[in-house]
Amino acid sequence: MKVRLVCYENVGDWIVGKFAAKLNEGLLALGVRSDIGQAADPDADVNHHLLYLGYENRKTSLDTLMVTHIDSVHKMKLLRRQLESAALGICMSRRTMTDLLAAGLRRDKLCVVHPAHDGHIKPRPLRVGITCRTYADGRKREYFLEELCRRIGPADFRFWIMGRGWGTVVSAIRNLGFRVDYDEEFDSRRYESAIPDLDYFLYFGADEGSMGFIDALAAGVKTIVTSVGYQADLVEHITHPIAGVEDLVAAFTAIASERSRLTAPVAGWTWENYARKHLRIWEYLMSGRSGEYWSRHAREFPDGLASLNTEDSPRLKQRVRFLGRIVKNSLRQRWQRRIRRGSSAHEKKP
Repeated sequence: MKVRLVCYENVGDWIVGKFAAKLNEGLLALGVRSDIGQAADPDADVNHHLLYLGYENRKTSLDTLMVTHIDSVHKMKLLRRQLESAALGICMSRRTMTDLLAAGLRRDKLCVVHPAHDGHIKPRPLRVGITCRTYADGRKREYFLEELCRRIGPADFRFWIMGRGWGTVVSAIRNLGFRVDYDEEFDSRRYESAIPDLDYFLYFGADEGSMGFIDALAAGVKTIVTSVGYQADLVEHITHPIAGVEDLVAAFTAIASERSRLTAPVAGWTWENYARKHLRIWEYLMSGRSGEYWSRHAREFPDGLASLNTEDSPRLKQRVRFLGRIVKNSLRQRWQRRIRRGSSAHEKKP
């Protein structure tokens, strides 16, 4: 397959150029003969236009358009005309596609491919602070920390500890792969600057409580502490109350899971998959919209090919009807305002 990515801005100048460069890179890696130009290639199997605004309805063998937001009547009319000759508009979101369907554009002319990210940005380990010294009677239960670190991952958490007696535990959890900043001696300036920078304050002592807990609350820091002493008096303000090791592990596991729920939705939004989704769409169109091809590949991703040929759900149909009424009312109101402005201007003439 030969693909021309028609980019109407200089690659590297702005975001659309980046999309073109990354898509081209991904297609080449998939064995596609792909290049970038500012005009369509009549010899290419596919001309993909980034953005739709530059497409002048000059049909080639197969034209697809990258479609971003449509925020004016002019853009809506333009895209409607363009899709008379272009095979497909590839929207960046389901919301945009649904809005276009509500405005009356053809269902077989629209699909969705979500944007991608570079994968360079990773979640940082959450910073967890402990501020107490240990005692011979074990009242601080410092051994909880090593037990915890044997059951959680070092990619999710790092620790800052201030207080005497933690050396053996610090060495043990460092050997487990955890990053630990350890201040054995109390330093008020270091303490006051570090507490507000914590993601969580941790205390598993079985005595009256930790003064650090009070300072953590004063700094708006979330807490994972035992319900003892004056801490028990504020139990409704403890983020994760704990009693023993199992509670402690459960709290850290829940925190890591919550973060995973944030990162998981875009984990597959890579440039490699972005290119693969486009390739599947073009192969499908070139196959004459083969049902066999669609059945074989549509389940690879929830967007891309799957969004092109799926049946409208009752919920989508209801939303389309609802948005259709909104669009019609909006256009009607805009037209009425235009008429009123014209009448006012006419009345002001001498």
